[in-house]
Amino acid sequence: MSRAAERPKAEPEPGDVLLRPGGAAVFVEEEDAEWGRVRHYRTVDTLGLMLKAGTISQGMHDAGRQFQEDFLRAFRSGYASPRLDGLPAGTRLSDGIAQRSAAAALAVREALDAAGGATSPAGSGLWHVVGLGMSVREWVQRAAWSGYLLTQHTGMGALIAGLAMLCRHYGYRPVEAR
Repeated sequence: MSRAAERPKAEPEPGDVLLRPGGAAVFVEEEDAEWGRVRHYRTVDTLGLMLKAGTISQGMHDAGRQFQEDFLRAFRSGYASPRLDGLPAGTRLSDGIAQRSAAAALAVREALDAAGGATSPAGSGLWHVVGLGMSVREWVQRAAWSGYLLTQHTGMGALIAGLAMLCRHYGYRPVEAR
């Protein structure tokens, strides 16, 4: 029997994030009227919804997409830590893929610094909503569990402010939203 066959595949837990090209997906467990309890991955295109609603400008949307691409390149291994280097401990930087991952993680760190830092409301919104693909509601609830008083309205405002700062950081035209 091979070693791979010996190990049972771990079942994802609700809240687990799957980083993949095109966005992040969050594993959720929900009640469905037809199927009962359903466990699946769900993606949220908050940037697309905000652009369509006129909440953000095209430049803010494009800056958010650039941040999202850098985030996915940096943390596609599934290892996203506050160290913000995108690499599991012990990874050698002589590997070209590891170097690209580290460069993308540095771009993420610089973008978060431009938005006030990773722990600022704007930086936290960018990390959780744009990077990890959570909805604004999920991010606000997560912040509340951490002891921060954040309403969905103020969370949306922090995210919009973060996208505006990203727009300036990446050099996109700050065309106003509708």
